[in-house]
Amino acid sequence: MADDLITTALKRFKLASDAESDIRKKSLEDLKFRAGQQWPADRLASRAEQNSPCLTINQIPKFIRQVTNDARQNRPAIKISPTDESTKDTAEIIEGMMRHIEVSSDADIAYDTACDNQVTMGFGYLRIITDYCDENSFDQDIKIKRVKNPFTVYFDPSAVEPDYSDAKWCFIVSDVDKNEFKQEYPAASASNLALESTGDAPQDWMTEDNIRIAEYFRVIETKKTIYMMSDGSVIDDEKFKALNGQPIQAKAKRETTVRTVKWSKITAFEELESGDWAGKWIPVIPVLGDDLDIDGKRQLTGMVRDIQDPQRMYNYWTSAFTEAIALAPKAPYIMAEGQDEGYEGIWNNANIKNYPYIVYKPVTIGGNLAPEPRRNNAEPPVQAMAAAIAQAGNDLKSITGIYDANLGQRSNETSGKAILARQKQGDTSNFHYIDNLSRSIRHLGVILLDLIPKIYDAPRIVRIVHEDRTHDMVKINQPSGEQDENGAQKIYDVTTGKYDVVVETGPSYNTKRQESAAGMQALIQAYPDIMKVAGDIFVKNMDFPQSGDIANRIKAILPPQIQQQEDADMPVPPQIAQQLHQSGQMIEQLTGELNKAKDIIQTKTMELESKERIAYAGYENNLTIEAMKAEISNNMTLFTEELKHIRESQAMINQNFQAMQPLAQPAPQGEQVSNPNG
Repeated sequence: MADDLITTALKRFKLASDAESDIRKKSLEDLKFRAGQQWPADRLASRAEQNSPCLTINQIPKFIRQVTNDARQNRPAIKISPTDESTKDTAEIIEGMMRHIEVSSDADIAYDTACDNQVTMGFGYLRIITDYCDENSFDQDIKIKRVKNPFTVYFDPSAVEPDYSDAKWCFIVSDVDKNEFKQEYPAASASNLALESTGDAPQDWMTEDNIRIAEYFRVIETKKTIYMMSDGSVIDDEKFKALNGQPIQAKAKRETTVRTVKWSKITAFEELESGDWAGKWIPVIPVLGDDLDIDGKRQLTGMVRDIQDPQRMYNYWTSAFTEAIALAPKAPYIMAEGQDEGYEGIWNNANIKNYPYIVYKPVTIGGNLAPEPRRNNAEPPVQAMAAAIAQAGNDLKSITGIYDANLGQRSNETSGKAILARQKQGDTSNFHYIDNLSRSIRHLGVILLDLIPKIYDAPRIVRIVHEDRTHDMVKINQPSGEQDENGAQKIYDVTTGKYDVVVETGPSYNTKRQESAAGMQALIQAYPDIMKVAGDIFVKNMDFPQSGDIANRIKAILPPQIQQQEDADMPVPPQIAQQLHQSGQMIEQLTGELNKAKDIIQTKTMELESKERIAYAGYENNLTIEAMKAEISNNMTLFTEELKHIRESQAMINQNFQAMQPLAQPAPQGEQVSNPNG
C-alpha cells in the first residue's frame, strides 16, 4: 500500500514538474532580474574584456513596492455573515476568532511574502497549519504561515480555479539535514533521490548530506446517498437504514460526493508520517498575478516580465553615458611607430595615471620629423544618450502604469485634481494584483470557516480580536454568561450554522482612524463649537500618548443631556438586565390589575354620565327654545323699527317730489286752446 502511494506520488510530482517547467524557468529569471542580475552573460563578459562599465541602475523595486505597499495599506479583511438560522452574534465571534488567528500567527508576513512573489514573478503561496496550544494541552490552534520559496510548492496542473480550490493534490518540499533526519526517523532509509525542479535548489549553507522530504496532500472523494425526509431533515444512507420503518418517510434521494483530505510526509522511497487533515480543502492557497492560457498551457506572469527590456536599455545607456563622460579626457593617443620606445611603461599607463609630463622619442618618416603624439579627441553624443536614458525611464513608467505622481515626484500635473487622477490611473492599472490577493484571502477564509468547527469543537475560552484591535475572552460551545434581550443565556456555538465569507479591501483600522481624525480637525476648524459636544471623540482618534485619558476627562465635562444619551446607549450588565426583567414582569402584573380597576371605574362613570347627559340634554333644549323665542322677539322689534323708518323716509321723499313740480298756468278768457293734433 505504501509502495503504491510513493509510486503515485512520484508520478504526480513529475507531472507537476513537467507542466510547470516553463513557468518556473521564466519566473526564476524574473526573480533574479528583480534582484539585480540584469546583464546577459555574454555582454557582461565582452564589456569586462574592454574594461567598459556594466552599471545596474535597478528601477524595478520601486515599481514593485508601489504595488505591494499599497496592498499593505489596504489589507483585505475577512468578513463573516450569517445565513439560514445562524445568529449575527455567533458570526461576529467567528470573525473575531479569525482576526485572532491572523494576529497570533503573524499572518501579515504570509500575506506580504505571497503578494511580493505574486507581483515579482506571477505566483506566491501561503498555507494553514494546526498545532497544539502548548506542550501540556490537547487543544489545538490554527496558524497562517508564509511559504518563503514558492518554487517548493507543486500543485495539480489540472486545477483551473484561480484559488486552486479544485486541485486534487499538492506537494511542499523541503530539505532536512541527514543527521537530524536520522534522529527523528531512525528506522527510515537515509538514501536520497531528489524531489526537485527549477527554483527549489537546497539552501547554500546545506551540504550534500541532506534529505529531500515532501508534504503530500491529496483529496479523496467518496460517493454516498443522502435522503430528504418528510420533516425537512437530510440524512445519509446509514441513518436512513437505522430508521426501521419509523413514520418519517423519504421524499427524495440523490448521490453526493464527500471530500476528505489525506496528509503524508514522504521521501522518494517511503512514507514517514500520515494522517487525516481536519478540513476538506488543501490548506495551501496560491496568490496569482496574470494567469494566462496560451495554446492550452498555463502562463503565470508578474510585473517584472514586461519591463526587463526597458530596464536593460536603461542600464546600457547609463553605462554608455558614464563611459563617455568619464573617459572623455583619456582618449587614445596617436603616435608614430617607435615614439614610445624606451618609455613603454609610461605610455601604457597614460590613461590611468596622471603624469606631470610624458617623454617621447622623436622619429623621422621619409626624412621628415614626425609630429608629437596627440590624443584623438571626439565629442561624445551626450545629449542623445541623455535622451535615450529618459526614454527608457518613460518606457518603464508607461508599461507599469506607475508615473511620477504615484512615485511622489514632481511631474507635469500641477493641480491636485490632476495629480489624483494620475495616481488613480496607476492604481487602476495594477489593481488586479490586489484583487487577486483578495480572492486568495477569501479562499483562506473559507478554509478557516471549515476548520473552526472541527478544531474548536469543545467548550473552551478563546480570545477574539475586534476590528479596532481590542481583545476579549469569550466562552464558546457553552453558556457564555451573557443574556439576550429576552433574558435567555447566549450560547456561541461555532460548530453549527452556515455562514458566508466575503472580503473587504480598504484602509486598515488605524488608517481609517487617522483619516477620521483629519476629517474631524477640518470640521472643528469650520465649526469650533463642536468641541463642546464631541471633543472626547476627536481626542480619542488622535495618535499620541494618553489620548484616551484626555478623552475621558473631556467626556466628564460634557453637557448632562449628552452624557445621559450615552448612558442610555451603554450595554446593560447581565445582573442588572435580570433585575430589570423581573421588575418588568412585576410592573406588567400590576399594570394588568390597574387596567381592570380602570375598566370598572370607567363602566360606573359611563352609567352616571348617561343619566347626567340626558338631564343636561333636556335642560339644553329648553334653553335653546327660550333663546330662539327671545331672538325672534328681538328680531320682530328690530323689524318694526326698521319698517317705521322706511315709511318715514318714503313720506319725506314724496313731499320733496311734489315740491319740485312746476305750478299750472290758467288759460286766457275767450281763447281756446287749439288741439295741435286737430
